[in-house]
Amino acid sequence: MSVCLMLHGLGPPPAHIPEEEKPYWISEAMFAEIVSLARDTEVHITIDDGNATDIEIALPALLTAGIKASFFIPSDRIGTPHYVSEDGIRMLRKAGMEIGSHGCAHVRWTEVPDEAIAADVIRSTERLSSIIGEPVRKVAIPFGACDRRILRVLHALGITQVYTSFSGHCMPNGWIVRRNCIKSGMTLADIETTITKKDSLACTALTFLRTWRHAGRAALWNA
Repeated sequence: MSVCLMLHGLGPPPAHIPEEEKPYWISEAMFAEIVSLARDTEVHITIDDGNATDIEIALPALLTAGIKASFFIPSDRIGTPHYVSEDGIRMLRKAGMEIGSHGCAHVRWTEVPDEAIAADVIRSTERLSSIIGEPVRKVAIPFGACDRRILRVLHALGITQVYTSFSGHCMPNGWIVRRNCIKSGMTLADIETTITKKDSLACTALTFLRTWRHAGRAALWNA
């Protein structure tokens, strides 16, 4: 079992960031502490939203520590002000980072029909694939807004891993990857507890059942 952390922007939130998103931005110093923890533990860092800080702050710190991370990028934001460029994405991949889709325009898939979800995922993965020159088959669900309908659509599209906002530990090769969201109000002790806490058998079983309720016919045996 391992722990997957979900991060977003790094440093002070820029002026264009909505108030409801600002709590998801953490300081550069806190990110450095997280990277240090990840270097010595079974922790995988994931970063959503494709902010420019992926290149400006995250990449240098990860390279210095010698660890890899996954970046999930909304493809419609690529090359726009405050977000990563195509060259930046290629730089991340060349450095050994994983590139995944976060949809196109970061919409809530729970609020659109199946066809719109499929079109959003296909268009996003195709653009990202064309940028890095290899298939992009992993997806992080925007806003963590997930139900069994969405998982069925992603499963039918052949997505190889789905990164969610379900918290807890996860199997490294599971189709559904649970992630623990890191927010600005958390202390380093809070994050260390998230990483080191061992789920009881009962807690693990209940988490699996809650996930199963969302998953429908999706394959969960490795979740």
